[in-house]
Amino acid sequence: MSRREPAVRSEIQELLARLARGDRSAFDPLFERLWPLVRGFTARCLPLAEADDAAQEALLRVFFRASEFDPSRDALAWVLGIVGWQIRTVRTKSRRRREDAEKAGVDRADGSPSPEQAAMRENLARALDAAISELPAGDASTLLAYARGERPDLPGPTFRKRVQRALARLRSHWRYDHGHF
Repeated sequence: MSRREPAVRSEIQELLARLARGDRSAFDPLFERLWPLVRGFTARCLPLAEADDAAQEALLRVFFRASEFDPSRDALAWVLGIVGWQIRTVRTKSRRRREDAEKAGVDRADGSPSPEQAAMRENLARALDAAISELPAGDASTLLAYARGERPDLPGPTFRKRVQRALARLRSHWRYDHGHF
């Protein structure tokens, strides 16, 4: 707001007070005064793709809660407080979406791994292949059978013990080469 700030601010004050008292004729002029202010505020605080939606949601909340407005308080500050909470909500949801995508390992809309993720998987697979190749042949075949869900013609406890020993040897090789497992 520029030089007209006091006039616009007092109009918003008067219109919101009227709306709080139940005068529905104040709705349209109040919306016309608030929309550019609220839209500008959200556009400065959020990416443009989210700013319009946040401004609309904030104004819905303002009009929904208009009956709660205390006319002895500053109307513009009250409105911008609601807008600020809406901006905070949008940012929190956006951050959570990013966290959820990171947890799921998905960075792309089609669900395919990013080039970085693909390279990391390839390096890990090569390192695992190298560690398995250093194991005795019996351990390597036991681990491969276990990974495929195959069960050799052995009693269950015997096979589980072989898998346990082969995994212990694999961990030992992995720790030696990579420092942790």
